[in-house]
Amino acid sequence: MPPFPIRNPAPTNPAPAAEPDNAPLLLSVLGPLSARHDGRDLPLGPPRRRALLALLLIRPGRVVPTELLIEELWGEEPPRQAVATLQSHVSHLRRALQPASGPDRPSMLRHRAPGYVLELPPEQIDGCRFERLVAEGRRLLERRDPLAARDRLGAALALWRGSPYAEFDGHPPLCDESSRLEHVRLAAVEASAEARLALGAAQEVAADLDREARRHPARERLVGHLMTALSRLGRQAEALEAYERTRVHLDEEFGVGTAAELRRVRTAILRQEPGTCGPTAGSHTARPEPAGPALGAPVIGVAKADDGERTRRAEARPPVRAAQEPARPAAAEASGGAGTAGAEPGGPFTAARCHEARRHGAGSVEGGATGSAAAGGAGAPRVTAGPGHTCRPVTTAEDSPSSMADSPEGARPARDAEAPKNGTIRETLRPGAQSPFTGRSEELQRLTAAAASALAGHGHVAGVLGPAGVGKTRLLLELVPRLEAACAGQDDAGRKCAGLEVIWSHCFLSEGVPPYWLWTQILRRLSTTRPDAFRDAVKPFGTLLAPLMPEHAAGPGRPAPEPDWGQARFLTHDAVCEVLLALATQHPLVLLMEDLHWADTASLDLLRLLSTRSQGHPLGIVLTAREHEVGSDATLRRILAEVLRGPRTETLRLGGLSRHAVAAIVAAQAGPGVDAKVVEVLHRRSEGNPYFVMQLLSLLADARSLRRPDAVGVLLTRIPTGAREALRQRFAALPETVLRVLRLCAVIGTEVDTDLLDCTATEDEPVAEALESAIRAGLLGEDPHRPEGLHFAHALVQETLIDELSREDRQRLHARVAEGLCARRPRLVEDEEIERVAHHAWQAKGALPIAETLPLLLRAAEQAEQQLAYEQVETWLRRAVHLVGLLPPDDPSTASLDRRLHIQLGQVLATTRGYGHSEAETALARGRALSEVTHSPEDPSVLWALCASHLVTGRYDDSRPFSGLLRDLAERSGQPVAVLGAAYAEGIVLHVRGQLPQALTELEHGVAMADGYAREGHSLARTFQHDPRVSCRSYDTFTHWLMGDRKTATTRRRELLGLTEYDSRPSDRSFALYVDAVVAAWEGDVRTAHSSGAEGARLADEHGLLYWKAMLATLEGWGLTHSGRVDDGLTLMNSSLAELRNSRTHLRRPLHLGLLGQAQHRAGRTEDAKTTFHALLAAVAQRGEHVYLHPELPATRLLHDLLGRGAAEAAAAG
Repeated sequence: MPPFPIRNPAPTNPAPAAEPDNAPLLLSVLGPLSARHDGRDLPLGPPRRRALLALLLIRPGRVVPTELLIEELWGEEPPRQAVATLQSHVSHLRRALQPASGPDRPSMLRHRAPGYVLELPPEQIDGCRFERLVAEGRRLLERRDPLAARDRLGAALALWRGSPYAEFDGHPPLCDESSRLEHVRLAAVEASAEARLALGAAQEVAADLDREARRHPARERLVGHLMTALSRLGRQAEALEAYERTRVHLDEEFGVGTAAELRRVRTAILRQEPGTCGPTAGSHTARPEPAGPALGAPVIGVAKADDGERTRRAEARPPVRAAQEPARPAAAEASGGAGTAGAEPGGPFTAARCHEARRHGAGSVEGGATGSAAAGGAGAPRVTAGPGHTCRPVTTAEDSPSSMADSPEGARPARDAEAPKNGTIRETLRPGAQSPFTGRSEELQRLTAAAASALAGHGHVAGVLGPAGVGKTRLLLELVPRLEAACAGQDDAGRKCAGLEVIWSHCFLSEGVPPYWLWTQILRRLSTTRPDAFRDAVKPFGTLLAPLMPEHAAGPGRPAPEPDWGQARFLTHDAVCEVLLALATQHPLVLLMEDLHWADTASLDLLRLLSTRSQGHPLGIVLTAREHEVGSDATLRRILAEVLRGPRTETLRLGGLSRHAVAAIVAAQAGPGVDAKVVEVLHRRSEGNPYFVMQLLSLLADARSLRRPDAVGVLLTRIPTGAREALRQRFAALPETVLRVLRLCAVIGTEVDTDLLDCTATEDEPVAEALESAIRAGLLGEDPHRPEGLHFAHALVQETLIDELSREDRQRLHARVAEGLCARRPRLVEDEEIERVAHHAWQAKGALPIAETLPLLLRAAEQAEQQLAYEQVETWLRRAVHLVGLLPPDDPSTASLDRRLHIQLGQVLATTRGYGHSEAETALARGRALSEVTHSPEDPSVLWALCASHLVTGRYDDSRPFSGLLRDLAERSGQPVAVLGAAYAEGIVLHVRGQLPQALTELEHGVAMADGYAREGHSLARTFQHDPRVSCRSYDTFTHWLMGDRKTATTRRRELLGLTEYDSRPSDRSFALYVDAVVAAWEGDVRTAHSSGAEGARLADEHGLLYWKAMLATLEGWGLTHSGRVDDGLTLMNSSLAELRNSRTHLRRPLHLGLLGQAQHRAGRTEDAKTTFHALLAAVAQRGEHVYLHPELPATRLLHDLLGRGAAEAAAAG
């Protein structure tokens, strides 16, 4: 039984029958795996054999390579005779299924090179029927036919008997397929609920969805339908409880809030709107779509029975022979080449596509080939694979070490990706998710022109060169439909082309691959697709083809081969050329030959001869190879140079995709709206290599994660498993001496400083030879603008090298680099080197004395502060504090240094996060406490910072002891910070209490003293945390304005903006813009309030000033709301006020609440405004901030209108 049965009313429009007509066999996967024929169960044997059947079932009609089946059945521990054992299981399954095939018909489980295929109609698999019914139901729902949609979806859900493939939890492909089908089921449950809600069946929906929603709280669409049903039944409290469960779950599990659609449902329930409706079919974000009517790939050119029009068009076209296109998804056939049936772009793929992508690294099975191939037309060119060829998906990692038949188990990419929790899915991203063909239009055009010349009888050779994963195979796969289109047209003389045939073959890096395997694949395929013509073509050559096709070896009555092997080999090559040219003369041929960097010398010699002989014949050759491996093999380099230098040749060198192309891939995965920083990081870390782009995307569990604030951090700090394994294999091919130098380069940085490398390397590390080898291997690149400049091919190479090091080795290398940097400037490390040396010294902290590392960290912090890089200052100070904690505690110098560092750290945190931040206050308090240990005098900057911390957190009375200490210190020593801190602090307290004349006296005194100190040359910004001229003028401006002296207030505003216009600290400029925006808002100047708020928020964000960013964004939001952008403005104001509250910032909170209430009232949200004004009154009463009920404030007048004067007077009295 399904875990949560969904009741389905009796359909009024009968859905398709549960079992297909004339289907002698029914295979069930939606529950325990079973096979039924003639009303009885067929014995499927032990678990391993059942798993084999299941692995074939998830790819019906698709050839599954023997190697892949062995790997998926036994993992890393296959039996000694794995192939024989597999064949035994296949034989038993054939016998078990034979009754369904019939005595005179071949078995549906067939051997087809390079593996096995299960050939049966998809309708005989309940999982395929289930997905077809779901797709039909969803389409009917989108067409606004809820009655028919309910019937189709009900029929689909009735097929569900339990979790599919549950018994095979030790086989990852089947686990993946089980998870995918479960998500399709949930999508069907959601769509069924929507249909039944439209038909008024709220009671049924509420009963069915309650347990589903509790089990899957992140399915927001499902939860929305449950809330709607409960609301319509008058159970609003339960509906809101369901919303709260989902909100808490999303926050705890993913760190995100609920989607806007679900929030709208909640709002409608709260407002008791009639007919509260849930999310519609087109409104939800995550749509796990079904995979179309079939999971297998039909043979191209074989028209379907229900496609008569397509058949008639095919019969009118030139004859071609049917063959298998690499990894052609049936869903694309069924939908006219537009992807899976009923699915949006980027939706989940079939099980075969999912696991194929997981095995081969990145890319997708493309569901949208152009031209008539996508429509299944019979005029398509034959696309064939050689006997040893695994039919390839359209992949962006076609030639990475993790691709094709020799791909390692370790190259599977998504094992370290964050899995969706609780069975939920949110636009799941996989390395194999459908990606667009982008950034290669020019190359595709050139390649098409070259390959299509075979149609005109002109032999042409094209070479596609580039690094692993750059998209060479993807380019060839895009080429095939272009060739089809050319074949469908006419030649220059107006003649129809005579059926172009495209044949794939490629080389393998594996033991036991015989010579000529590249060509054996081609000849065997031709012997299959053109048996009569092939037999006639090879007849004159006797046994000359035996080295490629052993079946042509000498036998009784056949002459023995020539004793001279050199001559015999040439004659063999000549015979192959003659056979291919003869066959090409009958029907044009295009040979797609991949991975020639793994080709044997004999195959390359044959290629050289054919490329010469093909001139003037309708035979085209397109080859691919990794450019760096071509460059490192003299023989391969020489032969390819000869092959590709003739008059009818074309060489394409593929580099990384542009940033725009990477953005297109991201948009295909996650839709529009992903932050440009995410795209920039993806492009920079991958250098545009499509395979690495997809691997990096695999780190994020779902598309919504790309929009999370930490997406950039995830992409920057983690290495995808597939990319790591691909790079490990490339490293393994290098000598250990080269690897040692490369590891040292990685520790030095992305840009390799060759001078530093020379002075850091040891005698047994041959730098020059190692760099040359790394460049040839494509791991390092040369900088064309700097002759000595080298850099890693992309960041993942450097990071993987570092990640492979043990902690001790990494620290040791960092220590060598730090010492090397200091050694080449023995007297003093120059300013531009300070941060670099400090970085390496910190990373080497276990290998360098703390006494040597600490001064470097402190100098780096000082330099960062001069550059206004506050986040860097915080980083260096925290590291220094950590190291000080490792020093002997009884050393007096340790306590002194600890005191100094905590004071500096507290001041930096106060600047960036606000004085209300608890960690800032804690650090400052510890610094002050250590003053007693070190017998240091009171530091006025620390007293002022602690006083400010109390002011910002609304502890006004508690701040006065600190301001009193400052005043005493000012009277005794006259220190500027003490004088200014005492006046400014007291002025603020008097201001918020509403004692404006007394406040003005203190603040005017502060302004005068600050100006005087500035004229005397005192620089107090660092110890006072702001330019005191700015700080004192801020509240002075507010006080003048509230007292009615608008002229002086305007003068102070101009002074603030003038003081900070040039060469000021970002925090000072932010403060000045904040004052300007507040006064502008009080005066109703919307444009100034918005522009100053936006400018200040942007400036604060650039410099990591979180406190000021939230303050200024509040004013920016006020300006947006009053400019007509109500939703944007109110959202910004609410989020900013929440950030201030979370940082314990209560200073000026009633002022900000007054602005929010104004904005809400302006937007017509009167009840929200009343709620906000009640919160304002509570804040005033709690902290005695009476100034924010001043009659001059616009918010006060609006508060009186909405709540009455009595409420304000009560708060003031309280």
